[in-house]
Amino acid sequence: MSTSNRTSHPFIPATPGDRRSPCPALNALANHGYLPRNGQNIGLWHLIRAVQEVYNLSFILAALIALAGILLCGHALRLDLDALAIHNKIEHDASLVHADASGQQRAPTEVDPKLLKSFLSHADPQRGMSLYDLAQVRISREAQLAHPLDLIHSQIGAAEAALCWLLLKQDTGRIPSIILLQWYGEERLPDNWARPRHVIGLLDARTKAAEVAHIMNSHRKSTCRGTPSSSSLSVFVLGLRTIFKCDP
Repeated sequence: MSTSNRTSHPFIPATPGDRRSPCPALNALANHGYLPRNGQNIGLWHLIRAVQEVYNLSFILAALIALAGILLCGHALRLDLDALAIHNKIEHDASLVHADASGQQRAPTEVDPKLLKSFLSHADPQRGMSLYDLAQVRISREAQLAHPLDLIHSQIGAAEAALCWLLLKQDTGRIPSIILLQWYGEERLPDNWARPRHVIGLLDARTKAAEVAHIMNSHRKSTCRGTPSSSSLSVFVLGLRTIFKCDP
């Protein structure tokens, strides 16, 4: 984002009564005023425009993702952010920085400090976190579950990791730890982050989602705990909902 845009959209943390989701991408948009700061009654076109402006997604990708979230969790083509926490629609267990639903209808939307610390520990202190590292975190989180995620939600988690990497990575292909902390932990646009220079389109998202899924499936096969593999197209289509819960 340009300095002028960041200045005109200052970070203001959520206040009591504001609605937030388990997704740092959308929560950051609300905390900076690109979406309503109360997180309520967000229209389809408003959501598409905000995602495009801040994260430089193609119109087609932004529209597909927005439609998926609103159709699954919204009402009359409008969305309250906390509706995205309804368990096992888009939200799933083994989130990177949010606790599991643990039998509740909705998962917590507050960042879990212990999970955040564990997540950040996977990043190299100097080099940050790569796409491979994000896949390893997903493997670690899913391995802690008493019951494995179903195939669809495991693929959603993989696609979440891919989109987060596409949004946050620097030219080195890695995400600095401070950017991870500010985006995942504080739910704001990081100080030294700029939106991707190139538009992120369907093919970009599909390719990286398939790459994360391949890393995860290879690990599962090597440990004899594999789940059925699926095509890269299936991984991407099932992951179109992921920007609404970008903390995999």
